[in-house]
Amino acid sequence: RIQALSVDIERQKQVLKKLETDEILALRQLNAVLDPLARLPLEISSEIFFQCLPPIPEPGATRVPLLLLNVCNSWSCIAISTPALWASIRVQFPRPG
Repeated sequence: RIQALSVDIERQKQVLKKLETDEILALRQLNAVLDPLARLPLEISSEIFFQCLPPIPEPGATRVPLLLLNVCNSWSCIAISTPALWASIRVQFPRPG
C-alpha cells in the first residue's frame, strides 16, 4: 500500500509540475504585450536569469533571485521555475572576536 501511495504521489507531483508550467506559459502570453522578456521561450528567459548570477557566489549575489521575484508576476514565475537560481546557498557566520 505504501509503495502504491508513493507512486501516486510521484504522479501527482508530475501533474502539479505540468500545471505550474501551463500557468507560467499562460501568464507569459498574458504579459507578452507589456513584457518583452515574456515573448522569449521559457528556456531562454531562464538562462538570462541564470546569467545574472556571478560565477562564484559572493556577498549580495544571493539577493539576485529574490530581486527577480519582485519585478513582476511573470518574472517571479520564471525565477521560481528556474531551479539553477536556487541551487546554491551561502551561509555566512560572524567571525569570533
